[in-house]
Amino acid sequence: AFEAVLGPVRTHRPSHPKGTCAAGHFTATPEGTRLSVAPVFSGQRNTALIRFGVAGANPNASDTARGTRGLSIRFESPAGEVFEMANISAPVFGANTPQALVDGLLSRANDPATGRPNPERAAAYAAYVAANPTVGNQGRYLAANAPPASFATTPYWGVNTFLFRGQDGQVRPARWVFDPRAGVARLTAEQMQSMGANFLADELRGRVAAGPVEFDMVLQFPGQGDDLLNPTVAWPDDRPRTVVGRLTVTSVEAGAGGPCDPISFMILDQAPGIEMSDDPVLQARAASYAVSLSRRTP
Repeated sequence: AFEAVLGPVRTHRPSHPKGTCAAGHFTATPEGTRLSVAPVFSGQRNTALIRFGVAGANPNASDTARGTRGLSIRFESPAGEVFEMANISAPVFGANTPQALVDGLLSRANDPATGRPNPERAAAYAAYVAANPTVGNQGRYLAANAPPASFATTPYWGVNTFLFRGQDGQVRPARWVFDPRAGVARLTAEQMQSMGANFLADELRGRVAAGPVEFDMVLQFPGQGDDLLNPTVAWPDDRPRTVVGRLTVTSVEAGAGGPCDPISFMILDQAPGIEMSDDPVLQARAASYAVSLSRRTP
C-alpha cells in the first residue's frame, strides 16, 4: 500500500524514514520488576539503541511539520535478551485495523490510467472514516498540539495494549508512555516559521552533550469498559499509572544513518513477561516490518 502511493521503496523505511540514531540505557524501577518478569524489567541496566524519527514518507520531511515524532528502542539485557518497541508522539494511532491503514494509503494513490488521484478510492475511504470516526482521533490531536520543540520534550506513546505478567503470576493489560523528564515543550507559531526543516537532530546532540536526556516509562492500566484492542482510542487520563523504568539517552550519532538503519524494531515481546495483546494492528506489525526490511536490505 505504501508503494502504491510512493512507488518502490528500496533505500529507506516507508514510514518515519527521517531519523536520528542514539544510544543509552534503561533500568526498571522496583515497580517495573514487580509488574513484569521480562528480562528488560529485571532491575539490571539494559543497553539501549534508540531511534528518533519524523513522520511521513519523505526522508527530507520538515521538522516543523504537524505529524508524529517517533521513539523506537532496542533493549538488550546483560544476558543478551533483546526487546524492541516503536512509539509515537500521539496517544492514538491513525487506523484501528490493518485494513483501515491500507485503505487510507490506497485512497491517496493515483489512478494508473490517468495519473490523478482515484476519486472512487477517496470517496470509499471518506465513507469508511464517517462510519468509524475514531480513526480521525490522531489527526485531531496533531491539529490541536503544535510539533515538539525537541525530541526530548514530547511524550511518546506505545498506543497498543500489551500483557504484563508480574512476579505474582498475575497478567495485567497495560499501555505505556515515555514521559520526558525535561517537561513538554512545543514550537510556537513563530518558531514553526523560523526554525527550519532540520533542527531536531542538532538540538538533540547539543542537549545530550550538556547532560543525559531522560524519559520515565509509565504503564497505564485500563478501567471498566476501556477498549483494549483499538489503538485509535486513548484510555482516560484518570486511569491508574505507575513509573516502571527510566530511559537515559547518553550519546547521539554525529550524522545521518548509523546502527539504527538496519533495525526494524519488531521484536515486540519478551514472553511471558511482556506479550502482545490481540490488537489487530499490533499483530500485523512484525510481519510487515520484516517485509519492509527485506526490500531495503541488499
